[in-house]
Amino acid sequence: MNYKVGIIGLGRIGSLFEEDPKIKKKPCTHAGSYKELGIEITAACDIRKDRLEKFSKTFGVKNLYEDYKDMLEKEDLDIVSICTHAPDHRDICVKAAESGVKAIFCEKPMACSLKEADEMIEVCKKNKVILAVDHTRRWDTCFEKITEVIKEGKIGKILYMNAYSSVGLLNGTIHLFDLLRSYAGNAKWVDAKIIKDESTDPGGYGLIGFENDVRAYVNAIWKDYIYFGADVMGTHGFLKGTGMIRSGRSFEFSISKESENESNIKELYPIDTEVPEWKSPISEAIKNISNAIDKGEKIKCTGEDGRAALEIALAFHESNNTGKRVSLPLQNRELRVIPRETSFTKSGLLEDRK
Repeated sequence: MNYKVGIIGLGRIGSLFEEDPKIKKKPCTHAGSYKELGIEITAACDIRKDRLEKFSKTFGVKNLYEDYKDMLEKEDLDIVSICTHAPDHRDICVKAAESGVKAIFCEKPMACSLKEADEMIEVCKKNKVILAVDHTRRWDTCFEKITEVIKEGKIGKILYMNAYSSVGLLNGTIHLFDLLRSYAGNAKWVDAKIIKDESTDPGGYGLIGFENDVRAYVNAIWKDYIYFGADVMGTHGFLKGTGMIRSGRSFEFSISKESENESNIKELYPIDTEVPEWKSPISEAIKNISNAIDKGEKIKCTGEDGRAALEIALAFHESNNTGKRVSLPLQNRELRVIPRETSFTKSGLLEDRK
């Protein structure tokens, strides 16, 4: 993996989560994962000088920039990780794609509007740049196993999904939208209600209609704890997959068998299922990107996948604004929502975290 990497944005997912003593499963950031894999971090960029100085001491990177445009002009980079807040993603992606990089690894949500997402996808296609979006569960061994069970038909045809997440339709719940797509395919319509709060990116609840008449009820209402996952009911079985990326992953799986308690009926019986060994999803994503560069391997979460998850999040807003069920594809490409900084505070502001 002899690549030159530049990281833009040295906040939590860029590098700072590595400093959290309570996080046991590491690496858990872009910088930590590149380091684990032995990939050279050639340059780094952040608007805060203190973060640049700390990053340089921790990771030994000397080429530091406060302006990403300067970094992209001066450095000959192969991969760029975009770890800034979402409003900057579109402009950074365009400049990076035009600078001659081979791949861009962009944090979620990939953009704030469908127009911005389309421009990112188009510029990457035009310049033959690989675009991967960090909907991390695409590379998480637990959720990969759940998706495999579903795709192999072990629970039969999906009938219904009951899903739950933290607030922030674009910040936190967008991971859930991507996960549901990996289970059930493309979404066809959304009928939703937003619970407005003081943040730019509130939560809500609603129904999503997927292919093959699959429906999912999503609850993303504020609570003072974090819980993420989905129950999936099929014609021949039932499963539950929950957990944050860095903790609490679980997988329960049952299939229908002849009842032990009554004649001529079937009941659900659990299957012994071990949660697959944890591997850093960000490291696995970077391996995927590396293999895409070198071997043409398919990216597990592409720009198009990131756009589709964003479209569902924006459709929640459109449905709430119109008071109607909205069909996808969403016609309003200009609708723009600024994601909250974090799903872990009621205000959505990082400064309110204790």
